[in-house]
Amino acid sequence: MPDMDLEARIRSVFDRQQMLKTLDARLIKVSAGEVQIEMPFQRELTQQHGFIHAGAITTLIDNACGYAAYTVIPPQGSILTIEFKVNFIAPAKGEKFIAVGRAIKSGRTLTICSGEAFAIERGESKLVALMQATMMNLDK
Repeated sequence: MPDMDLEARIRSVFDRQQMLKTLDARLIKVSAGEVQIEMPFQRELTQQHGFIHAGAITTLIDNACGYAAYTVIPPQGSILTIEFKVNFIAPAKGEKFIAVGRAIKSGRTLTICSGEAFAIERGESKLVALMQATMMNLDK
């Protein structure tokens, strides 16, 4: 059964994230330790070859990881990305993109996350990027 308090808390923070509004992203799954964010294809976000720009994909995964970290820290806490590494393994070509962030290990100060981005085209899902991220747990 979904934790409605957890989901409401994450949605509240998500709704204040202006960059995600720019990407027309929406939160599609929230559970303890995992968050999924979806973004539609937008021509304005493409690079010179017509693929979604690496910056947009990186932003999507970084946010999925950050919100996954939010799900495993105390409710009064906050998260700030302090480091990440991204591997792009296929062109970001699709009708929509889904980023999955997972909190792997959360301590007093840091939360380690992993993330994946998938391109969805004609119902087929293809992995396009992987992320390893470190989030700092902040007290509000």
